Amino acid sequence: MFAASPIQERADRFLSLANAGYQAVYRVNSETQWTAVTDVTPEHDAASEATGKAYAAFNGNAAIINEARELLTHQKELSEITVRQLKQLLLNAAEGPMTNPELVSKRVAAETKQASLMNGFEYQLNGQKITANEIDNKLEKSADLAERKAVWEASKGIGPALKPNLVTLRDLRNGVAKEMKYPDYFSLQVAAYGMTTDEMLKMLDDWMATLRPLYLQLHTWAKYKLAEKFHQPVPRKIPAHWGQQSLGTGMAGPRRSSEHRQVFRRPKTGMDH
Repeated sequence: MFAASPIQERADRFLSLANAGYQAVYRVNSETQWTAVTDVTPEHDAASEATGKAYAAFNGNAAIINEARELLTHQKELSEITVRQLKQLLLNAAEGPMTNPELVSKRVAAETKQASLMNGFEYQLNGQKITANEIDNKLEKSADLAERKAVWEASKGIGPALKPNLVTLRDLRNGVAKEMKYPDYFSLQVAAYGMTTDEMLKMLDDWMATLRPLYLQLHTWAKYKLAEKFHQPVPRKIPAHWGQQSLGTGMAGPRRSSEHRQVFRRPKTGMDH
């Protein structure tokens, strides 16, 4: 067994402190965020913003950034896992680099505001308050297309409320990414996968091309089943309000999930107990 190099020992000590600190602030921040999401009040929003700033202040500390960068200039003397952890530290720092504390403060405040707007939004249907769960329940059970369309449109009422601050957030997110030498926030997010944006987009395009034949088959099957369910002519494209969920990501019951599970259930063998 070879003795660790001095640079590896230095990295180990640094990461031991950084990881301990990260776990502590991550837990506090996560707990506060959860409270703010599940009980939207000005007090919880203020606590969420405060812990968000503390979280960013730790992760984006200039001392952490500088030490991680310095250690990475000696990659050949470091273990693979050490290099990966150091790179992750820099990715974490890029979400709130304290080399520009004013920018980070604005971003945390905008993120808190956006979460509060989204989680505290009151949907309206025919002038009456309706919850997100009630919207999903109606889209799951109703066979009345006029009602479904009204409910689906009510689910989109949140968009205008979110848009102004989302535009602000876009600029702030791009700003923190550029502070750490990424061209934009998308590039920062993709970097977490060890890829460039071109590589990521090519991979997604390849997936789309590969899955398109299957998608067309499933889309055709679904639109015939839904047209039958709602007693409508088969459409060229499936209307969004025919879907089961307000995000338009599910179809309204061509087949129950229990039936799907039965299809894919593997037969019992002698190894099953």
